Amino acid sequence: MHSEEQTTTFHSRAGHSIRVRPLQHDDAPFLVDIFENMTAESRYKRFHQSLNHVSTNRIWTEANNIAQADPERSWGLVAFAASSDRQNMPVGAVRLVRTEPYEAEVGISVRDDFQNMGIGTQLMHMLVERARKMGIRRLVASIQNSNPVIWHVFKSLPYPITRLPDGAFSDIVISL
Repeated sequence: MHSEEQTTTFHSRAGHSIRVRPLQHDDAPFLVDIFENMTAESRYKRFHQSLNHVSTNRIWTEANNIAQADPERSWGLVAFAASSDRQNMPVGAVRLVRTEPYEAEVGISVRDDFQNMGIGTQLMHMLVERARKMGIRRLVASIQNSNPVIWHVFKSLPYPITRLPDGAFSDIVISL
C-alpha cells in the first residue's frame, strides 16, 4: 500500500482526476499498458525508433527493467485515471536516470487517448521538483525537433533550457 504522502491528485484539462504516485518495483504491467496504448507515431516520438513489431517478451523485459531499476540511479512517477471500466487505468509515466552525479536523463510517455490534457506537463513538473531534492542540477533529453508537444512540456518548466540542434533531433539541457 502506498502512503498518502506519496500520492498526489490533480485534474487534467479535460476534467479527469489523475492520481500520481512513485513508480514501484511491481509496476511493469502499468508501463506495458501505457506502451500498448500509444500509436506507432507516439512510440517513435518517445523512443526515436519504430517499435511496431517488438516482441511481447522484449516489451515486458524493458518494462521490468524500468520498474525494478536501482532507486539510487532511477526514479519515476506513474499516473492513473478512472475510466468507465477501470478504476486504476495507467495513463502516463515519467522518469529520470542519473547519468552523472548531478545529471539525469528524463523520459515521458502518455497514452494517446490522454494526450494534450496537461498530464505530461504536470508529471514533468513533479519530476523536476523531485530531481532538485535529489541534488540533480541538470536534466537532459534528446527530442525530435518536429514534436511540438514535448517542446511545450519542456518550455513550461521555470528553468533555463539549452537546445543543441543536431539534424532532426535536439539535445536539451534543463539547468535546475
